[in-house]
Amino acid sequence: MKVLVIGLDGANIDLIKRWAQEGKLPTFEKLMREGSYGYLESVIPTITIPAWNCLATGKNPGKIGCFSFIQKAYKSYDFKIYLSMTKRETDVWKILSDFGNRVIVLNSPNILNAYKINGYMVAGCLCTSEKRLTYPEDLRKVLYDLDYESDIVDPSILATLRDSEYSRRHKEITDKHFKVLLHLLEQNWDFGFCVFTELDRIQHRFWNRESILLSHYQHMDKILEDLLKRLERRNNKIMMIIVSDHGFGSNRRSFLINEWLIKKGLLKVRRIPVLDIIKVLLMPLISILRKPIFLRMLNSVSHLPLLKQLYRVLSLYTGKTPIQWDKTKAFSYGTWGTIYINLEGREPRGTVKKEEYEQLRTEIIEGLKEISVKAYRKEELYHGEYMKLAPDIILQTDDYINSINGKIGYGREFIEDYGGAHRINGTFIAWGPDIKKNFEINAKIYDIAPTILHIFGIPIPKDMDGRVLKEIFEGELAMREVKYQEMEREKIRRRIRKLKYTRRI
Repeated sequence: MKVLVIGLDGANIDLIKRWAQEGKLPTFEKLMREGSYGYLESVIPTITIPAWNCLATGKNPGKIGCFSFIQKAYKSYDFKIYLSMTKRETDVWKILSDFGNRVIVLNSPNILNAYKINGYMVAGCLCTSEKRLTYPEDLRKVLYDLDYESDIVDPSILATLRDSEYSRRHKEITDKHFKVLLHLLEQNWDFGFCVFTELDRIQHRFWNRESILLSHYQHMDKILEDLLKRLERRNNKIMMIIVSDHGFGSNRRSFLINEWLIKKGLLKVRRIPVLDIIKVLLMPLISILRKPIFLRMLNSVSHLPLLKQLYRVLSLYTGKTPIQWDKTKAFSYGTWGTIYINLEGREPRGTVKKEEYEQLRTEIIEGLKEISVKAYRKEELYHGEYMKLAPDIILQTDDYINSINGKIGYGREFIEDYGGAHRINGTFIAWGPDIKKNFEINAKIYDIAPTILHIFGIPIPKDMDGRVLKEIFEGELAMREVKYQEMEREKIRRRIRKLKYTRRI
């Protein structure tokens, strides 16, 4: 049995079901009619990193030490890339590789640098080093011979593209990634994992323009149609699983978390008179700059680097928070939807005593509840060896609070926004041999990794938080016993067996 996982970043299952029923997404309709499908509940906060990390490991952020791409370092006010503070997480493809399976990993956002594996790996759009884009290293030349392009990640470029060009370019990038995927599938493989980011990028900008959204879902539908035809032609026994890291919804209302903390007297920001005057003058301009109509106008003169830099500087200006630490009890910056307590003994200039910690968290959570903002203590959501790195309070976006922003200077707690924002319910579809037909299910993002291991007959690490989705199976996979074991012990046993075998040779 071969298993191919297709990640559709930000895919909305409600849109897929509606358009499939209307005959606009025939391939998705086929996959759901002939397979199992439903919501895939993501993590809180619902952002790309750590969502893909949790999906790939089957573990909550507290066990892998990843709460955001950039997060606060322990006993410091500095924010760093999460990898610098943790050991490398064990992804499902690494377990499969260790058990002798040939694997392909392409464009998964949680892979910041490719590493040695039994097969091929191409890092995702957040790759930190061109030299570490691929494993093996010579695969990089093959990629560029295939006209590979990772993604458009420069905000100044994204912001200045016309709508039509923005749409076209993201379809083009998907086509390039698909071309690479087809090349890799020509190789010897047992498991494949490929992520397409097109839907996420488009929904952020065009959520309120359904015709554009539909054209991109149809583009992905055609990609899947082509993929299915190629796989079926080879007459291989292949199971396909489609997943997303989160869902999507409207972004009409944004919560300014630091403005709320300032209003409550929990956050004190240093005032610089000259900058205050500049801010008053620039705030209306910043507001205008964030509107789509201005971005389209800016495109006509985007060849001038100065204007691109102006846009970037003005956009980032309100993201800077000059905090007075000795007068601050709680703060939120560098991440989305998280609050840190300025705890004495933990933070360099902590002001909150340990005995006041729980009471303050309760006051903050109850205060947020009064304005219909959902918030949780970290231990309500996470557990594991990296809890010390976790934010003290985590906020959740929903249909009332669509997004959370750490900027200051607006003088109010809520602002109108535009486009789309993440939602907690993502997409799950499974299709192929031994999969129940037209079966609807609700799953969690942690369930994907253990379910994949079950398909391959590999024992599931006991420290995984997810479960095997046995209800989607029929036949042998439905009857197969779910096995668990301590993976570290098993690794040692395999190394010993390998060593004995080598000595015999």
